[in-house]
Amino acid sequence: MAIPEPSLRIVTFPELGQTQIDTDVVVVGSGAGGAAVAAELAEGGLKVLVLEEGPYFTTQDFRTDVTNVITRTMRDAGTTITIGRSPVQYLEGRCVGGTTVINGGMCWRTPDKVLKRWGMEHGLTRLTSKSLQPLFERVEQRISAREQDVGTEGKNSLVFQRGCEKLGYKTVRNIRNQVHCVGSNDCVTGCPTGAKQSTAHTYLTILCRYGGSIVTSAKVEKIRVEGGKATGVVARIQNLETGQWDKTLAVSAKIVVLSCGATQTPLLLLRNRIGNRSRQVGRNFTIHPNIKISAMFDEPIDTMRGAHQAFQCREFQDEGILIAPGGVSPPLMSVATDLFGAEHGDFMLKQRYLATGGVLVDDFAAGRVSLGPFGIPLVRYDITNADQHKFIRGAALAAEIYLAAGAREVYTAFGGVGPIRNGDDIRRLFLYPPKIEHTEYFTAHLMGTCRMDRDPTRGVVDESGQSHDIRNLFVADASILPTPIGVNPQETIMALATHIAGDVLNNWKTYRQVAA
Repeated sequence: MAIPEPSLRIVTFPELGQTQIDTDVVVVGSGAGGAAVAAELAEGGLKVLVLEEGPYFTTQDFRTDVTNVITRTMRDAGTTITIGRSPVQYLEGRCVGGTTVINGGMCWRTPDKVLKRWGMEHGLTRLTSKSLQPLFERVEQRISAREQDVGTEGKNSLVFQRGCEKLGYKTVRNIRNQVHCVGSNDCVTGCPTGAKQSTAHTYLTILCRYGGSIVTSAKVEKIRVEGGKATGVVARIQNLETGQWDKTLAVSAKIVVLSCGATQTPLLLLRNRIGNRSRQVGRNFTIHPNIKISAMFDEPIDTMRGAHQAFQCREFQDEGILIAPGGVSPPLMSVATDLFGAEHGDFMLKQRYLATGGVLVDDFAAGRVSLGPFGIPLVRYDITNADQHKFIRGAALAAEIYLAAGAREVYTAFGGVGPIRNGDDIRRLFLYPPKIEHTEYFTAHLMGTCRMDRDPTRGVVDESGQSHDIRNLFVADASILPTPIGVNPQETIMALATHIAGDVLNNWKTYRQVAA
């Protein structure tokens, strides 16, 4: 089935003749939050402009120039890491569609216990499972959130499910934003079929259908504030022929929405020295970290054939542990074990027989995003001992699952541990716990750095997503999540962006009067 290319109104350097634009709303960022809020506002009748720092890629680009696309769709070519007891590699999308272009496409509603916690601890009494249900349904319909078609799961997911069933562990079929995904498992390098419904295929199409536009290669540097209210932004525009950021675009708007993500939104606020009376900008940084697991079988697995992740094991969710299969490319797996020399070479030659997955934990830690000397971004995060204990337990459970499925040996992200072949090897993880400094971590779930809270001394934005300090300045991205949520955050971000857009539309007359 051929998926049509999205119909977007993209403006780049050559076509951008003007240096000043007036609009109702300017949205900075086109990922899960920015695209959703922009589309809802445009459909509601407002004039909306989206500024995206990265370029636009077509589906064809993901088929023909994969290496180049990988380096250009991800910030710093995917090499971004936190600093701390052990570095954590993290991914940020930097293209039209943001991280929705390079994520696995998992779609889960915010758990009820998390929303109750938000109400109790942060005063967010309007964000309940009942009130958000129609917003979740709206999001799921717009992004085509559904189960993977039977027959496209792939053996990597099926052997994981087989092990869970043998042990009696609860699994659920994954919900993903896709239309008849064929299981090419290229999710994190850009879908080559167009089946994954990133915001470029969904919300941004709606935005443009209702008259909105997207300016690409536009890096916002200044937020204009006059009389305590946001009045627009100033961006540098990249000349794609020379690579130079040598053109300036000033956008005047009645409302400014920041949707740059959990690292870039706080950095933009900090560089502008606004919106931080609470001293919470950049704080409360959580990442839902994970570690890789792999298992060697006697039967071919072909981990890169089939859905990226067709199932999840939810048996240990109450402990803050989520275990799931996941297609991991050979280059990434090559650095995910502590094998060396001929042993490592033999391991790589047997890639066809390798199943891959991961363990994610709800983190207790709260890191910080800040500005260092000369404005250099500093992203600090320390895995805690409590979280490391969950990783050890999660790795032990994952090893048990894969061994029950028929694996000969299981490899973890713990340095010095070696292959796990039996129950004695699993127990050794607890007798000699691997150190944080000897563990390789990864994440794509960054959140919390501009958290939503009713109390202006404890949060950056209120329950409508508006800054406590600057009128008509909103944030709609993962940074507003007050706490970790324990599931993939994409749908939560989109639902909150829809909620924020609804409040803006319902109070548009007031915001327009403030802007006047």
